Amino acid sequence: MTSNEAAAQPAGPPDAELPPEPAPEAAGAGPERQQATAAGTVARPRNQPESTTEPLVEMPPHIFVIAVTYLMLLIAGFIIYATSPSVRSHLPSSFGQLPAGVVWFGSTGAVIASLYGIFMHNKSWKMSYNYWHYCRPVFGSITGSIGALIYLVLLNLGNTGPVKVDSLTFYVVAFVIGFADKTFMQLLQNVTSVIIKPGKKASDINT
Repeated sequence: MTSNEAAAQPAGPPDAELPPEPAPEAAGAGPERQQATAAGTVARPRNQPESTTEPLVEMPPHIFVIAVTYLMLLIAGFIIYATSPSVRSHLPSSFGQLPAGVVWFGSTGAVIASLYGIFMHNKSWKMSYNYWHYCRPVFGSITGSIGALIYLVLLNLGNTGPVKVDSLTFYVVAFVIGFADKTFMQLLQNVTSVIIKPGKKASDINT
């Protein structure tokens, strides 16, 4: 072959465009070592623990039984209180400016929230939430009462004159806060911002 014929032959692809040959030990490597990609990602080491995410299971039936029992007891207590003057005479009608019914409404809101969670997530249940459902009436009565008290304090702070207490308003506040735990936590954060950080702007507190 002459030099002119050699020059006419097309040049082969450069070495950089050829696929790299696998390393000798790659043939016997396991799937974990073969997870590395051309983008430079590194496979998870063998000794690294896997994710500890809690598995989802089917809801235990006793959770539903407990929630319904709580609701039946609350309804029975309301009926007895409404129809028995002797029972009402032995129970306080108010706690200062707050009506005593905020305890019942907060507890009822919490039990309704428990039933809502049961209906929505009974096929994708986390066992760690069982204790949350066990304590719902007690937790709801406390958060509902404290939430209604905080609401009363905020009303007093925003008015120069005496505040007229509307029992229905406080019942609604107690029920909503008993139902929504996040609302209670947000209310605490707002009050904390007002008391501890009085120099902050109102827009920052609302945010």
